[in-house]
Amino acid sequence: MPLPTARRTSHLLLDPRIALLVRRSGSVQLGWDPETAVLLTPPRGVTAANLAALLQLLDGTRSRPQLTWRAAEYGIEAVDVSAILDELLAAGLLSEADERPRAPRAIRIHGRGPLADAIATGLGRTGVRVSRSTARGIDDVTRWQVDFVVLTDDLIADPRLAVDLVAAGIPHLQVRIRDGKGVVGPMVLPGQTSCLRCADLTRCGYDDEWPLVAAQLLGRVGQASPAAILATAAVALGQLEAVASGRFTPAPASLDATLEIDLDTHTCGIRSWERHSLCECWQDQQLVSR
Repeated sequence: MPLPTARRTSHLLLDPRIALLVRRSGSVQLGWDPETAVLLTPPRGVTAANLAALLQLLDGTRSRPQLTWRAAEYGIEAVDVSAILDELLAAGLLSEADERPRAPRAIRIHGRGPLADAIATGLGRTGVRVSRSTARGIDDVTRWQVDFVVLTDDLIADPRLAVDLVAAGIPHLQVRIRDGKGVVGPMVLPGQTSCLRCADLTRCGYDDEWPLVAAQLLGRVGQASPAAILATAAVALGQLEAVASGRFTPAPASLDATLEIDLDTHTCGIRSWERHSLCECWQDQQLVSR
């Protein structure tokens, strides 16, 4: 399945997470994070209150022409509206909203353990249709009818399942606990990113006994403190929310990488996992391109 991209529409949405604030200087501040806040200076003759009122209309229900029409009520000319919208787009605060309600995505959580429970609870609050499974048996993944699969808790994902998900073109994310630390990723987009087998082959290059070690980890569930479980689930949910909402700018950090959460040292690191030249997922794509 290809990486989803935002569908171009004429309806604009200002990031609803960003607070609108009017400053005494007459400018309008978007957000209050000192690293990312943006200041807008109203056009000549326009008050900060009127500019803020226009920004509040960017709720995803109006087209650019409609916004330009309404802006006249606040004394803002069309050329200034265009400049304001361009500035917001450049700052990454404005996106194009689908004119129709977004259809809920279907995500399957495959695994049994505290991470599966926490992630299922979190996804249940997002409007995503969630299904769960714990044992694959002889089930065919193409019958799952899902957009995405989360492989949770197991220290090592079932190799056959990982291969079948890639073959079926189903994106998936691995989430587990390693030695008390959370590991989220890699997120696999078949045909576009490295896969779980790529990671295994890379490990084999550093440790020729990795297959024996991995075999002993297969079927085991990691253990960690409640705080580590919740922190790992929260990071995973952040990655999954980007998938469910279609927000891929910036791209999820777990693509071709694992996010590793260590509450003992209060750190969150990123480890890269590139495509491996011996992996079938990469070779198959080469053959297709030829």
